[in-house]
Amino acid sequence: MRRVLFALVLVACSSEGSKASPDTDGGSTSPPGSDGGAPGGEEAGAPADGGVAANPCERPKPGPTTTGVPAGTKLTPSGTVTVTEDGAVVEDLDVSGEIVVKADNVTIRRVRITSGDYYPIRYDDHRGLLIEDSEIVGTSDAVTSAVSFAHYTARRVDVHGGADGFKADEDVLIEDCWIHDLRNGRGQHNDGVQSTGGKNVTLRHNVIAGASNACVQTGDENARVENLTIECNWLSGGGYTLNIRGKGATVPTGTKIIGNRFGRDHGYGPWTIDDPSPTIRDNVYDDDGTPIPYP
Repeated sequence: MRRVLFALVLVACSSEGSKASPDTDGGSTSPPGSDGGAPGGEEAGAPADGGVAANPCERPKPGPTTTGVPAGTKLTPSGTVTVTEDGAVVEDLDVSGEIVVKADNVTIRRVRITSGDYYPIRYDDHRGLLIEDSEIVGTSDAVTSAVSFAHYTARRVDVHGGADGFKADEDVLIEDCWIHDLRNGRGQHNDGVQSTGGKNVTLRHNVIAGASNACVQTGDENARVENLTIECNWLSGGGYTLNIRGKGATVPTGTKIIGNRFGRDHGYGPWTIDDPSPTIRDNVYDDDGTPIPYP
């Protein structure tokens, strides 16, 4: 069985001690076919078996005890990791730098990433990435978002400190995550989740708070957002908490906003939505359960 090879730079300790190897007591990577955990699959909206309860909206509210690296996990220090083999598993690492994914069906789990890089997890032209039980800490204004851009599942991830939480353009599932305390630097328009065009993005049962612009921002001059689902989240902050925009050829379609709980700390209102026929129901203010009508 072949070992998965990684390029490691910006090493946090000696080169031997920081290699991501199955033989270490701490962090490891597993070869394809191991029992290291099922990735999100080619369709990010199809979670791995056992990862979703029958009614996901009834799970505990995401926060410091339900997201991030589980308490008691032993992490091995590492520098930047580059993944080049399909089916690899990256786990139990404390990464200073970034994880660059250049392969399909990769799993990242029980990993803490502390990064001042543009994208702490850089991932775009591949499929089936699963990130779970991890923490991504942005340390500078240069951190544009924790994860970019498409074809991934993020589950029970604690994201904070960057400009945006996630870039989510196509075939993305984000659930049970805690997105909070974004950088909100001078001149920044911080968003919990931002999409600049694409299909099939689902945000389910997350806490998204503290973004200066919006919890969810969509809209682009070149591509429409289709089939965006926002359900059973806790959402607070922003000018409009949900800013679902587009005009002309980029007017959003298939938008669903269902069963969310909103804070009252928005600048203008809970949402502005350019989709001419969205599905919007069962949304309330979190403090007292007051229904939020649409339009």
